[in-house]
Amino acid sequence: MTAEKALRFSVSEYFFRLSTESVRLHSNKVLEFCSFGEVINSRAERANDLAESYDAEDMREHLRIIPSEGDVPLNVTILETSATSLEKAAEVLAEALGQTLVLKDALSLVMFDLVIERNATELLTKLGLTASEADAYRVSLKRKNTNVIPFPPERT
Repeated sequence: MTAEKALRFSVSEYFFRLSTESVRLHSNKVLEFCSFGEVINSRAERANDLAESYDAEDMREHLRIIPSEGDVPLNVTILETSATSLEKAAEVLAEALGQTLVLKDALSLVMFDLVIERNATELLTKLGLTASEADAYRVSLKRKNTNVIPFPPERT
């Protein structure tokens, strides 16, 4: 039997709405009804890569606009391995953002990543790409802003 961990949070109304939107987006992606715990379990490992995928200021702004703290109860059961991944990610993200983060902040940033991913995929499918092509292409869109502007290769 797989070890699970029950999480009990009080979150902001915005955080709660982000969680329900994440369930909808993930369910539509996999074409089956999913729980919030299933969403977290499917995305937890990705949490370790967020600091490399997004600009710190963008993540700080997300956490400012959608605060984790609030009065709305949120209970979820996830795999112990997912909880461990999120706890480690919270430490890495805290260092990258230069601020203290708790588990639910890391969870919020995982949902931020999902929303960006799914919105990029939806846009690309509107441009005519298949869902699998859009999923593959959106991976290349996740790049931190740098001081380097890429130039297209010279045509010969």
